This record gives sequence, structure tokens and C-alpha cells, in this order.
Amino acid sequence: MNIIVFGATGKTGREIVAGALKKGHQVTAFVRNPSKLNMTHPNLHVHTGEITNLKDVDSVLKAQHYDVAYSAIGSKGMFKREPLLIQAMHNMVKASEQNDVGKFVHISFAGVRSDAGKLGLLYKLIVPNVMRNLLHDHREKDAVIKQSSLNWVLVQPPILTVEPYSGKYVHEVQIQPDKSRKLKMSRANLADFMLKLANDSTYDRKEVFVTE
Repeated sequence: MNIIVFGATGKTGREIVAGALKKGHQVTAFVRNPSKLNMTHPNLHVHTGEITNLKDVDSVLKAQHYDVAYSAIGSKGMFKREPLLIQAMHNMVKASEQNDVGKFVHISFAGVRSDAGKLGLLYKLIVPNVMRNLLHDHREKDAVIKQSSLNWVLVQPPILTVEPYSGKYVHEVQIQPDKSRKLKMSRANLADFMLKLANDSTYDRKEVFVTE
């Protein structure tokens, strides 16, 4: 498959790029600073541009057809709004629509879910109060995607970690309370799940909760 990764130099973006290359995909990494990717591979193509510039995003998507676009753009903090991320999402969605991207997969956050309270006090009381700005941004980005004509998937993990890949995780449309769950997820496991969505229509145009 031919895929593109936005936010490719971030911690999760790098995992998606590396995982996709291992699976034999052709991968385009859209980056602002190529030196931060520090990765080479015959199937890896690095495109330099500003995600907040619609022309930059449109040009890379217009150059060739992509089966899947992965959005791994992340917030730098949880205490203030980041309007540039909202603009970036508008750009990715608009350009993806105009250039017939096959599927658009975005990393959201479990805390935005209406049933997040099932995950316990952390998500019922603490997250909504402490992470208000982060949640607001996530909800705005999610809304842009859901209102689009794209074939999208919103992947909603809990807190992400740098633990190694295990392949052990669960995913579901509705949260099923289970005290055995860790309510955390390694970025490597998250990337693995997201890459599987390329050939799986189970969660097309749906929000999916995923955790270890």
C-alpha cells in the first residue's frame, strides 16, 4: 500500500513509519524538519512542508494517490489551546477530500468519549478538569474529521507509553469496563493497530477505543 504519515517525527508517528516499512508499504513522511526523522529505507520518501500551510499539504497529496493517510499530530501540552493544530486538521481533511485519499486514520484520545467515565475516576473526574484545553482541541479536530466526506477512523487510546511492542491489546466501539486492563498503551502497539486498519473496514467512519 501507499501511505502518508503526518506528524511523522513525533513519538507515535515514528512508530507508524517504522511499522509500515516493516510491512512492506511505500511510506511518505510529511515533516517540517527532515533531520528529526533520522530514518532511511528504500521505501521511505520524506516530504518537507508545513502542515499549517494548505498548499504544502495539498501538493503532497496531489502528487500521487494514497491508500491511507495517518494523522499523528500531537499536542505539546495539556494546559493551553493550540489553534495551529486545528488549522492543520482542516488542511489535512480538505486536501484529503480533494485528492481522494482512500482512508484517513487519526489518533484522538479516550478522554473525549461520552463513555469515558466507565474507565474509572481518572477519566470521570480528573481528566475532564485537568485536561480541559487538551480535550477541547481533540474534540474540535475530531469534529472536523467526522463532518468530512472521508472514510475515516478515530482511534482513541488512553495514556501512551514508550514500552516495547507486545501485540497484546483490545479494541472496541463501546467501552466495556474491565479491571484487568492497564488503561495505558505503548506507542508501538498503537501503531500496530493503526496499520492493521489499512486493510480492515470494521471501524470505518467510527470511533474506536483501544487499550492494553
